[in-house]
Amino acid sequence: QSPLARHEEWMNAQEGFTRETDTMPGFAGSSWYFLRYMDAHKDEEFASQDALKYWKDVDIYIGGTEHATGHLLYSRTWNKFLYDLGLVPVDEPFKQLVNQGMIQGVIESIYLMKDKKDGFNHFMCSTLAKSKGIEDYAKIPVHVDFVNDYGSDDSYLDTSSIKKFIDWRPEYSDAIFECSKGVFHKGVFTPSNNSEASHMITYSEVGKMSKSKFNVINPDDVVDEYGADCFRMYEMFLGPLMQAKPWNTNGIDGVSKFLKRFWNMFFDANDNWTISQEEATKEELKVLHTAIKKVNEDIERMSFNTCVSGFMVAVNDLSKKKCNKAAILEPLVRLIAPFAPFMSEELWHRFGHESSVHMADYPEHDEQYLVEDSVTYPIAINGKTRMTVDFPADASKEDLEKSAVELEELNKWIDGKTIRRVIVVPGRMINIVVG
Repeated sequence: QSPLARHEEWMNAQEGFTRETDTMPGFAGSSWYFLRYMDAHKDEEFASQDALKYWKDVDIYIGGTEHATGHLLYSRTWNKFLYDLGLVPVDEPFKQLVNQGMIQGVIESIYLMKDKKDGFNHFMCSTLAKSKGIEDYAKIPVHVDFVNDYGSDDSYLDTSSIKKFIDWRPEYSDAIFECSKGVFHKGVFTPSNNSEASHMITYSEVGKMSKSKFNVINPDDVVDEYGADCFRMYEMFLGPLMQAKPWNTNGIDGVSKFLKRFWNMFFDANDNWTISQEEATKEELKVLHTAIKKVNEDIERMSFNTCVSGFMVAVNDLSKKKCNKAAILEPLVRLIAPFAPFMSEELWHRFGHESSVHMADYPEHDEQYLVEDSVTYPIAINGKTRMTVDFPADASKEDLEKSAVELEELNKWIDGKTIRRVIVVPGRMINIVVG
């Protein structure tokens, strides 16, 4: 029974009736809690009419398909019932539904031959079985902790991995494990071509992350190795929010390196704080405000993976410029705060702030820093590009024609020839036709 059953006075109603204590808390309670959030301290009713008319409904509901389907079924029924009684102002409780895609896992298996070999269970490397045209086998799942290069096309079990597998599945303690490198049997590896260890290629396929498939990744282990910020950002970086995505720890190193590169923008090799109060250059401001614009727009679209890409581009561009200016990096810390909350909080306080970065205003871009002052034009002679030149972005077509033919660098291609036509494609290219 649920803890509610311990409330005997409530459970034992009048006239000998007993209230149900298992379904009600889980389904009934979760069917209207969003209404209670609108006025959580009201004792006389679940929410005041003023609060309900102000908040009305939930702007966006995010949930997995299985959970959301069940919960929406109950909560919509309850809301419609309350609406019919005149207790809530809207018929539908949720304006928008977003189903996030499932994080999938890679299922690793080894091939168990249907026929025994010399009376022993016989496992064979997947590539070896394929090369021999063998199809009469069963796929036996392997715990991903035993697999080398897990998730890659070349994932495999070495001799140490096979021993772990046997300890885990002792019914296969006397099985034969055969691969192109040799045979492992009863604790002994017999090489076939001077190999030192077994190299059994496993069969990898993407599927549901499940205990029965032995491919569940413990988030605590990832956090211990890479940190919570890296784990958080990598989950966002895996792909579009609403699509299923296979978990692959091989890719997390890229996000880890990005966060280290971001951190190193604030410190020197000796871990000394090196932030400068110099005025930001036009190029640095352009990089910053390009990132701010992209991240804000992508957040509205819930395109979090492209937000992470935007941060990577900005950090890469600023690192090339060796930027360590507070005018650029302080707004960048605020911008990345929802994505890397712990690192940004640490950096924010290093800037001298006492309040949390998550209480600070979120940056908004300024269009003036995104306006191009100049445009780089390829200059072609009879269709063949000879050079590139920067011209003012607001230059007229006539000015571009005149300036292009006066470039001294072009003399060797046009001297002694007649300029028959100058073709200008604004913002793209200039072609001088000579004959």
